[in-house]
Amino acid sequence: MGRLSLLVILLFGLSATLSSRHLAFDDDEFQHAHMAWLLARGEVPHRDFFEHHLPLYHFVLAPFTLGSPGPERILALRLLSVCLAMGCLTALAKAIRIWTGADSPGILALTAFSPVFFIKMIEVRPEGFCLLLACVAIALLKNPKLLFLSGLLTGAMVMGSQKFVFLAAGLFFVAWREHGFRPLLRFCGGGLVSPVLFLLYYLVTGAAGAAFQDLVIMNLHWQESFSPAMYGGLLWSGSALLTVSGLLGFARKPPGILLTAGFCAVMVVPIPFRQTFLMLYPGLALGAAFTWKRFGETLANTKSQIAAGLCLSLLGLLPALLILKSDLQSTLSDDLTLMRQMDARGSDPVFDGRCLLFYREHLGHYPWMHQGLMMMLDPDDHAQQSITALTNAGYPDVLWDYRVDMMSPVLHRFIRENYLPMTPAPLWVPGQQIDRSRLRDATEILLPAPGRYQVTWQGGTVQIDGQNMLSGQTIEVTGAPLRIQGNGFIRDFKIYRAEPRP
Repeated sequence: MGRLSLLVILLFGLSATLSSRHLAFDDDEFQHAHMAWLLARGEVPHRDFFEHHLPLYHFVLAPFTLGSPGPERILALRLLSVCLAMGCLTALAKAIRIWTGADSPGILALTAFSPVFFIKMIEVRPEGFCLLLACVAIALLKNPKLLFLSGLLTGAMVMGSQKFVFLAAGLFFVAWREHGFRPLLRFCGGGLVSPVLFLLYYLVTGAAGAAFQDLVIMNLHWQESFSPAMYGGLLWSGSALLTVSGLLGFARKPPGILLTAGFCAVMVVPIPFRQTFLMLYPGLALGAAFTWKRFGETLANTKSQIAAGLCLSLLGLLPALLILKSDLQSTLSDDLTLMRQMDARGSDPVFDGRCLLFYREHLGHYPWMHQGLMMMLDPDDHAQQSITALTNAGYPDVLWDYRVDMMSPVLHRFIRENYLPMTPAPLWVPGQQIDRSRLRDATEILLPAPGRYQVTWQGGTVQIDGQNMLSGQTIEVTGAPLRIQGNGFIRDFKIYRAEPRP
């Protein structure tokens, strides 16, 4: 790998590290971090909690969630993603050198700072890990002696994210075209190692049936879908030069096969978010490298080649950097602030659809929720399961986020009857708000769970179980009914749990 390519990788690493502390969180990052946290504590996916991702990446991530992680741990996990991305670019540079016979730092720069690649490779998600395995497999694929290892990485890639089966098929056909049928058996043998090991894992843990349901049946019946045109347009607007150069190299191998595999992925996957488009980058980069090499050969000398490459790189990077500047104006401070505020209330289990508090126990078989999953569940059954989980856990805090909004009105009604909204805005805690008309005469209320409760109101005086109270006073609730008497004009009477349950 040349010095310029190394400089591009280091520049990417520095830029990505700085950006990782400003780029707003994608909800998927919390879910992946939570799955790793669960695995680190001995939980088994599908058997103990719902998950529709294969778990290799999460096993790799799990050691980094040990100890007592807090909100800042997600930033440390992003730094791991940056390291994986730098490894991916290193492997891609090596693959370009092996397949084209020349370094191509300009193509590496266009790839590294392509908005789709740059943003998604920073995030805590399996696709970046899978792309690293794919690029290493491509670099090894040309050597027939390394076919088993290339196949091993290809199979592991699919165990990181099943959508990468499309890119795995592309690598299979590259190996076949390059080496023929008999050497292909070594590639296939390596490719079977990881799937067989995970099958044994599911069988030994008793999760095989549930895994088949979550990973195969549910994914085959996924109901949410949209066109790839939106994020395809983003790829084009930010990486037009890379895209055109890559397509011009389509006739060469392996770019044509890998591009076909990536194109099939974005067309077939029902929800082709930006991370799905990562599968196009190996083919685009290799195809573009062939194109630029051929273009360079038409120039008179090395100085002309360097000047042309520099000009083209700067021209191609301009729209990418403008888009990145816009994307990086978002902020993650609101999420981190909310996480810290929730930590101040203790470390009890919590109910929230985003899985924001990824380092805390969540309730029910579905520790996170999104629209595609909600469309395939019976909303009332899910609501009853959630109500049972909340009740059995002693009414823990609820973060009523936009994903809880998707859930059944049955669950919404249960929360409103037993919880009160607090500050910060998404937080709901056990409690009741009592209309002043009920306080004219003594009234009995039964709070949903024991604990330390705070009483607030405006106006007259209040007695609870015969004792005079002050607004803002905290009382210990044991679970017995409370007898409340109001005197005078009382407004906005609330009693709510001020601290986590004991």
